[in-house]
Amino acid sequence: MDKRTIKIVCFAGLRKYFGGETTVVVEPGATYSAVIDELKLVNPEANDVLASCRIAVNEEFVQPDEKIEAVDTLFLIPPSSGG
Repeated sequence: MDKRTIKIVCFAGLRKYFGGETTVVVEPGATYSAVIDELKLVNPEANDVLASCRIAVNEEFVQPDEKIEAVDTLFLIPPSSGG
């Protein structure tokens, strides 16, 4: 199988490192944590933020160890604070 290109929509503090959208390429059968690992390689300065992000697909959160299925776009949501 060919590698997959995954589009990532970034929110809040992640925009500082990747803009509003970016892409990564992952191997077939990769997990969502592989996407985070690829982003860490693209911009190591974002490691701390990426380590605490939640990943959402189709308006639902997914676990980092889940395999990426038929998904072309995912959303990374960093922690936020405020009232």
